[in-house]
Amino acid sequence: MIEHVVFTEAERSVFKPKEKVTVSQWAEKHRWVAKGPAQGLWTNDLTPYLVEPMDAWNKPWVQKILLCFAPQTGKTQVAINCMCYAADQDPDPAMYVMPDEKVLKRISRRQIIPAFKGSPRTASLLSKKADDVSTYAINFTNGMDLMMAWATSPAVMASESVRYLFFDEPGKYPEFSGKEADPFSLGEVRTNAYPYTKKILYFSTPAKHGGAFSRIMEKGVDLWYHYEALCPFCGTYQKMEFGSIHWPKGSQADPRTVVRKKSARYTCTHCPIEWDDMDRNRAVQEGRWVPEKEVDRPIFVGYHLPSWYSPFVSLSDVAEAFLEGLDDPKQMVAFDTQHKAVSHRPIMATTSESELLAHKTDIPPGIVPKEAIALTCGIDMQKSNFYFVVRAWDEGLTSWLIQYGTLSDWDDVENLVFNTRYPVQGTTETKGIFRAALDTGGGINADDDWSRTQEAYEWLRDNSRGVIFGIKGASKEPFDTVQVKIMDRMPKSRKPIPGGLELRLLHTQRLKSLLHSRLQRKEADPETGRKEQNQRFYLHSETGPDYAKQFLAEEKRWDQKGKKFHWEQIGGRANHLLDCEVYAAACADSSWTPSIQFLAKVEEKKKAAPKPKPAPKTEPQDVRQRITGNRNRPSWYNKR
Repeated sequence: MIEHVVFTEAERSVFKPKEKVTVSQWAEKHRWVAKGPAQGLWTNDLTPYLVEPMDAWNKPWVQKILLCFAPQTGKTQVAINCMCYAADQDPDPAMYVMPDEKVLKRISRRQIIPAFKGSPRTASLLSKKADDVSTYAINFTNGMDLMMAWATSPAVMASESVRYLFFDEPGKYPEFSGKEADPFSLGEVRTNAYPYTKKILYFSTPAKHGGAFSRIMEKGVDLWYHYEALCPFCGTYQKMEFGSIHWPKGSQADPRTVVRKKSARYTCTHCPIEWDDMDRNRAVQEGRWVPEKEVDRPIFVGYHLPSWYSPFVSLSDVAEAFLEGLDDPKQMVAFDTQHKAVSHRPIMATTSESELLAHKTDIPPGIVPKEAIALTCGIDMQKSNFYFVVRAWDEGLTSWLIQYGTLSDWDDVENLVFNTRYPVQGTTETKGIFRAALDTGGGINADDDWSRTQEAYEWLRDNSRGVIFGIKGASKEPFDTVQVKIMDRMPKSRKPIPGGLELRLLHTQRLKSLLHSRLQRKEADPETGRKEQNQRFYLHSETGPDYAKQFLAEEKRWDQKGKKFHWEQIGGRANHLLDCEVYAAACADSSWTPSIQFLAKVEEKKKAAPKPKPAPKTEPQDVRQRITGNRNRPSWYNKR
C-alpha cells in the first residue's frame, strides 16, 4: 500500500489551480519589461488602448485577433504578453512567424527570449537544458513549446500542429511561399487540431493594397473596433481623425519647424479646445474601444489604431510626415501606412474624362490668374512636330493650365518660349515663360536622315541657357525628382564647358503619381471648416476631350516581378499631353533649382525694397544674351 505520492515541481505546477485573470491583469502582476522606454513592471496605464485587444484573447468565442496598428503603439507587446500568459496559464504548442529568417533571429534574441527570461513567472518555466532555449525554439517544463518560423520557408511552417499562432508583421510577408500556398493558409492549417480553442494573432502595420494580408483585413474580420479618446476639457468621447490635427501655416509650413517647436495641436470636435501632446495623452488615458457595428460572439475581431494615439509619437511628428508627403508620393505612402495605419491606395488615373474636366475654371485660355508667380512649359518632341503645355503656378504649387496644343517647327518653339507673353487676369501686366523643358527623344526626323535627339541637342546648345532645358526620363530610379547631367565637357579635364549643354533627368513615375494626387486636392469648404489645400490642379475654360484623353492615357499597375507600381499606356493611346504636363511639373518641382518658391521670395524682396532711380536708356538686348551674359565658349566649340 502506497502511503503517499511525491510529485515533482513540474508536476505540481501542472496541478496548481490557474489564476482567474485576463491577459492584461496577468501582465500587470507578472510581466517585466527589460528594454525600451518603460522598463520595469508592466503597467496598463501607459498604453490603455492595449488592454481590450489583450483581453480579447480570453474570450472563448474569439479565435482570431488582428491588430492594424501604426508603429510605436505597442502591438508587439500585446503578442508577447499573450505568449507569456499562455505559457503560464494555459500551456500548449505555439508558433511565431516572421517575414524572413534574418528578422526572426533578431526578434527572437532581442525581444522574445528576454521577455520570458526577464519575468520571474515565465523564467521559472523555462527548461534548464541549454539547447531547449534557442533562436528557433523555446521549450518549457509544463508542456508549452514555442516554435519559430518564417514566411519564406514552407517546410518550417508545415512542421507541427499548434494551438497558438502569432503572425508578426504579416503585411511584409511574400504573396506565396515557393510552390506552396500563402503563409497564412500554411500557418492556419497547423491549428486544425484545436478547432475550438485555437488562438491566432495577426499584428502589423498595414500592407500594400491588394496583397494577401490586405484581403484578410478587408474580408476576413467579423468586427472592427476603433478607439475613442475622452476630451479632458468637455468630457466628449471622439474618434481622433487626422483632419482635426493642425499647425501654424498649414500645408505651407516647414516640417522641421513644426517638429522643433512642437506646434501641432488636436482640436476637440465638440469644445473645440486645442490639445497639445500632454492633453492628448490624458484624453487617450480615459478612452475606450468602440465596435463599428453589433455582432454577436464574433470569431475574428480587428482593432485599428493610428499613430497619433500613441504617447510615444508627438502630434508634430505626424504633421511632419504629412508635410513631407505633399511633395513626394513615396513619403505619402509612408504617412498612410506608418501614421494613418491604412493600406495605401495609389491615386490611379481619373475614372472618367468628365471628372478630369470638372477641374475647369472660368478663366479662358491664354490668361494668367493673378495669384500665379511663374509660368512653366513642357514640350514633347515628335517625329515631325511638337506637343506643348503651358502651366501657371502659385507659391503653394497650385497650378492652372494656360495653353496646350502643337507646334510645327523650331521657330514655333523659339517664339513660344522666348517671345510669347500672357496677360495677367485683371491687370495690365504680362508674364513670359520662366522655365521650359524639352523632351530630347523623338527618334529619326521626317526625312529619315537625322536623329531628332541630335537635332534637339544642337538647338539647345544655341538657345537653352537659363530658360529652356533638355530633359529625358531617368533609366534608373533617381534619388531626386530632377537631377542634372552635364553633356558638354572639356576633352582632357572633363570640366563642364561654360554655356555647354546640360540635361535634366526626370523621375517620370514619381511625377505622374504627383500629378494624379494633385487632382484630389480640395478647395476650402466653409460648411465643414475645411481649409483650402495647396497644389490644387486647374484647367482653363476651353479644355476639351482631346486633352482629357491624352492626360488619362496611362494607368498605374502593380508589377509583380519588380514589386512596385509603374505607369503604363492603355492600349497604345496617345499620351503626349500627359508627358508635357509631367515636364511642366518638373520645371516647378522644388528639386529643380532655383525653385518657384525661391522666385516668390525674391519677388517679395523686390516689392519691399525702395524703388531705384531710372537707369539710362540702353540698346535692347536679346533675351538669350541677357540670360547667358557675354561668356565665350572655346574657339573649337562650334567646329565640332
